[in-house]
Amino acid sequence: MDLDIRCPICGFPSLRMLYKPVDIPYVGAMVLSTIICVTCGFKVTDFWMVFEKGKYEDFHRVKITSLTINDLVCASSGSKIVVPEIGAEVRIITFDAQDITTIEGILRELRESVKIMMKNAEDKAKAKKILRILSEELEKPSGRLTLIIEDPDKHSAIIPYEYWTKRVERERDFSKEYLDEIGRKIIEKWRKSIANSSL
Repeated sequence: MDLDIRCPICGFPSLRMLYKPVDIPYVGAMVLSTIICVTCGFKVTDFWMVFEKGKYEDFHRVKITSLTINDLVCASSGSKIVVPEIGAEVRIITFDAQDITTIEGILRELRESVKIMMKNAEDKAKAKKILRILSEELEKPSGRLTLIIEDPDKHSAIIPYEYWTKRVERERDFSKEYLDEIGRKIIEKWRKSIANSSL
């Protein structure tokens, strides 16, 4: 679908949106969307949870244990991931495929970030302590860390391991009208994001 919006990078009105519905068993459907500039190659991806019964909450909290460390985290643009015990906060500005990961994946990313920032850290002792905690929890999750997702748009979710690992039993059929409505919502969201972009 061609969009009548100027690219925030090159300024040409050459943005195109692609979207595809997918189904996660026992959790529900989501629509993956990608906006691409056919002139300069600028690309941004997002997903929308499609709810048949109710909506996800805007706040999710999970204690990180051996039973939850492999839970799937889908963090949509505009959401925030927090691990309060170590003062970690990650804001998801735009969605990318890497933003669908497990809780273990998030802890590994945080550990790598701490390693990179270590040499410039004002409090090196605190940074070393955080690094030690993350390594210990990756080795043997004890439940002392908590993962929180805050998403005012209610498009993010934490999906238990046993749900997301089950094979999709069937591909859900969506009507063209339904997909067009989701597409309109996604376009409106990105119109606002691109208009407010500082790029």
